Amino acid sequence: MTDYAKYARYAEKITLFNGLMPEEVEDIIKRGKVVFFRKGETIFHEGMMGSNLFVVLSGKIGIYKKDQLIAKCHIGDTFGEMAVLNKKPRTATATALEESRLLCLSESQINDIMEKRVAIRLLLNAIHILSERLENSNQLNFEMRRILEKYKISLPSKEHDKQKTEG
Repeated sequence: MTDYAKYARYAEKITLFNGLMPEEVEDIIKRGKVVFFRKGETIFHEGMMGSNLFVVLSGKIGIYKKDQLIAKCHIGDTFGEMAVLNKKPRTATATALEESRLLCLSESQINDIMEKRVAIRLLLNAIHILSERLENSNQLNFEMRRILEKYKISLPSKEHDKQKTEG
């Protein structure tokens, strides 16, 4: 496969790169760093400050919240972007479920990315990724509330939570 075909495939298969030309994808990948992780190796820990986002080029990554697997990232998936965009600590731990090759882009590399059109496209794609995750989370929240109501299990109110933390 030629380099052009490889980058064209990345532009098509990696949501973060959708709408970009193969040359633009090539430039982004060359600006970033390709990193390798062995099975079981941790990429980052929940609570750490983070300034890198990752794109899975091969392998599979597990996303854990308090040691519970909450998501799996496969080839083409992006993760770690929330800490970069929000400038807050990581909300989960990422661990390689199998030998994995990732594209790592730092906040400064993202900020330096060539022309404005490409930067805007990347940001719009990141927003799309996050909005899909939010939509899925909202649907899951709705379904969980329905199940709790069905079994007459009440959720603590915000007032209850506030009293608990104050008392």
